[in-house]
This record gives sequence, C-alpha cells and structure tokens, in this order.
Amino acid sequence: MSENEKQIAKLALLGESIGLFGQAITTLAAYLALEEEIEEDQLAKMQEQIDYVLKELIQIKMNLETSGHLHR
Repeated sequence: MSENEKQIAKLALLGESIGLFGQAITTLAAYLALEEEIEEDQLAKMQEQIDYVLKELIQIKMNLETSGHLHR
C-alpha cells in the first residue's frame, strides 16, 4: 500500500468516525426532544388535576358556607 493510499484510508476512517459521532449527536438530540415532550405532557396533566382539585375545594367550601357549617 502506497503512502498516498494510507492517507486516503486514514481520511476515510476519520470521515466515518465524524459521521458516526454526528449520528450519535442526532440520536441524543431526538431522545432529549422526546423526553421534553413527555415531561411537558406530564406537567399539563398535573396542572389539569390541580385545577380540578381546586375547583372541587371551592365547591365544597361554597356548599359548607351555604349550609351554615362554615363560618368566616
């Protein structure tokens, strides 16, 4: 193998390594985006549950005030 062929092989290997590293970064970015989407969905569901509980507490308080069981 000539010196020129060795340099070409080294450059090809370097190019493949850089490409593989790029694919790894792309995969990591996709994973992080998916994790963020899942987290946002979970936060939205938690907010809905909090809103529901607050609405129920307000309703219970109003019922107690109306029935005279709760004095201010």
